[in-house]
Amino acid sequence: MFKIHKRKRKPHHSAIERLRRSYLRFKIISLSVIALLVAGLSALIYQNFDYLLFKNLIAHHYIHTDTLDELFAAHGITPESYIRNFDNLVISIVTQQIRMVDGDVYTYQYTPTMRQDAVERVRTRAAAAEFFEAAPGVGYLFLPNISPYVRDFVFENQEEINSFDNLILDLRGNSGGVLDDFQAIADLFLERGDIVGFETARWHLFGWNVFGNQRNSRGDRFFDFESIKILQNERTASASEGLIMALTENLDNVTTIGALTYGKGIGQATLPLRGGFAVRATVILIETPAGETVHGIGITPDIEHETYGDDIVDFAVSLILH
Repeated sequence: MFKIHKRKRKPHHSAIERLRRSYLRFKIISLSVIALLVAGLSALIYQNFDYLLFKNLIAHHYIHTDTLDELFAAHGITPESYIRNFDNLVISIVTQQIRMVDGDVYTYQYTPTMRQDAVERVRTRAAAAEFFEAAPGVGYLFLPNISPYVRDFVFENQEEINSFDNLILDLRGNSGGVLDDFQAIADLFLERGDIVGFETARWHLFGWNVFGNQRNSRGDRFFDFESIKILQNERTASASEGLIMALTENLDNVTTIGALTYGKGIGQATLPLRGGFAVRATVILIETPAGETVHGIGITPDIEHETYGDDIVDFAVSLILH
């Protein structure tokens, strides 16, 4: 005779018990997060302790307030409150010294008015973007800067742009802009995985300086032209130079026409601050897909040509049609 052994069932936890366990897990996670935040805040205060003491001493107790008023005014800051605007004063002084010592004119503080004006200049300049038929089978695309507005213009017109066999890409006077927008435009020309460029940035983590980042094309190639003629001049700079090198070093149907470009192979980050202020600083070194730099060097055109007026456009058309 075989004995049948019944499997013992595990005790069934009630809904209240499950709820209690879930609450305990939530409590442990919450306390862990709070502990990390407190530790991070404590480390931040410790690292800035001397500065906070100095800030409090000068802003609250320095006796010569007329000197403070002059110092704030010299940096375009209204001292509504010494303590509230003290950080902006320090940032302005430090970035000014960087420019004087290093000659880095791209690192500075925006006052609220300066920041609003800069945003408006980018928007106004971007409005000049245009696309039209330069000749049968030849499209002409003018990009006045590299910005979200210009990126959107290219994407909104990509079907019409791609309907032409050849393209004249005019980057004359394009002083650059946002690197992510430059990549988004480059992606339309390149195969997925093509190297768009290299960026070297310094990330200070746990006492170590970490460098390096490779940008690759993230989408499938959309534009398909028999030939691309890029127009450039001495005011073609930064992200627009990056766009030129991304195309010329990945495609074999690109010809550059015009003059030596500006030569800006560095990038900046803009950090919003309280009260409408912002600080802009050079944080990236940029290299071409081949690992070269154009900074202080520029890009020599394949064909030199006078860059002002429509003669250069007519010349590019003649190269395509003949």
